[in-house]
Amino acid sequence: MEDSTQTWSLECKPFGQSGYVFYNEGSRELPLYWEYGGGDTIAIVRVEEPEKLGVRFPWAVGRERVILERIARELVRQQAPGSRTELDERNLAIYVREQKQQAKS
Repeated sequence: MEDSTQTWSLECKPFGQSGYVFYNEGSRELPLYWEYGGGDTIAIVRVEEPEKLGVRFPWAVGRERVILERIARELVRQQAPGSRTELDERNLAIYVREQKQQAKS
């Protein structure tokens, strides 16, 4: 029997200037809202109502960092190659940012 925590996928569904990212793990799904950012921030991806995570998605409690890291890596691979991500574990958000340019000497 395969461990569902090892089998996961990410699906991006844009709707204009925002949309949803669906993290799927086995038969479980965690929707995250995304919107375009400003400045060097390409997009902000977040769990809506992070304070309700334990009620709505109890299977994800205690695994927030692992899940956010997976989503961040896959977002870069699928949607924004060459970008970097920052995790905000407290607010369950991911900031996808432009890669900083190195100063030329």
